Amino acid sequence: MCGRFVLTLDYDMLVDILKGRFDIENIASNLDYIPRYNIAPSQQVLSVASNGKKDRIGYLRWGFVPSWAKDTKIGYKMINARSESVETKPSYKKSFIHNRCVILSNGFYEWKKEENSKKPMFITMKNNKLFCMAGLYSIYYTKDKQKISTCTILTTTPNTLMSNIHNRMPVILNKDDEKSWLNPNIKDIAYLKSLLKPYPTSEMEAYEVSSLVNSPRNESPLCTKPVSS
Repeated sequence: MCGRFVLTLDYDMLVDILKGRFDIENIASNLDYIPRYNIAPSQQVLSVASNGKKDRIGYLRWGFVPSWAKDTKIGYKMINARSESVETKPSYKKSFIHNRCVILSNGFYEWKKEENSKKPMFITMKNNKLFCMAGLYSIYYTKDKQKISTCTILTTTPNTLMSNIHNRMPVILNKDDEKSWLNPNIKDIAYLKSLLKPYPTSEMEAYEVSSLVNSPRNESPLCTKPVSS
């Protein structure tokens, strides 16, 4: 699964990457972006979606709430969706065809089980570069017509790096596949599912970090600092 992640790039670097990577002409200066070191479920996550003509960037609440849900609390149980069955699940199958997004990150946490404890690990790219996790989004309206935009992160089987840590990992899209995943005009289920695969181990690294990350209240660069040997 994926239960915590980071987006720690500075604003100018993030803007430069997004301008070159997506069809976003104007990245709003009022995005209220700050680097995040311990993003947790129910918080706002920076995402990109597309209407088929233009990409747009904004925040989604992490924890998928289907449009037909009776209670938004269901989102706490829907932070991840299994890629193997996403097209058949009532909660996700409509969004899989029509409402796909990517969630921006440059690292995530996972807890490695040991005999009597769980060791927090930080997983990132070897050059700490930005990557895009495959996601789905949903628009929900409360009884008083309040609009809530939510999302979930798709997961897949682990690559060889992750298999020593956990039995699942987020779907990190290959850069060449990001535009196809975002394009709502693409509805071929077999093709879309072919994009949902483990990311190459050779481009990733993992190391132990402090137990500070165990609490989402802790939000500082210390969360991603390697534990000294």
